[in-house]
Amino acid sequence: MMMVSEVAALRQLQKQELIDFFEEYIKIGAAGKKSLSIRVYGSQHLKEMASDKDEVPSPSVEIEDIVGFRKAQPLHGSFRGCGQPKL
Repeated sequence: MMMVSEVAALRQLQKQELIDFFEEYIKIGAAGKKSLSIRVYGSQHLKEMASDKDEVPSPSVEIEDIVGFRKAQPLHGSFRGCGQPKL
């Protein structure tokens, strides 16, 4: 039943509503754009997790240079040298 109501809602969606959503929440520099970063540690990295737990992150950080930010992240090392996706 839920899928049927979702499909019905999607059918009523207007093109301008989709564009407005993109402009507000997805586009670079959008006022409502948010992101979440999560760290996951395996059992072999408990020491790193313990030391990182002591760090108190600031509640919010604005990233000015997205390409530089991605390259600086250890989990994105496999993407170095590859083309960056267009946002």
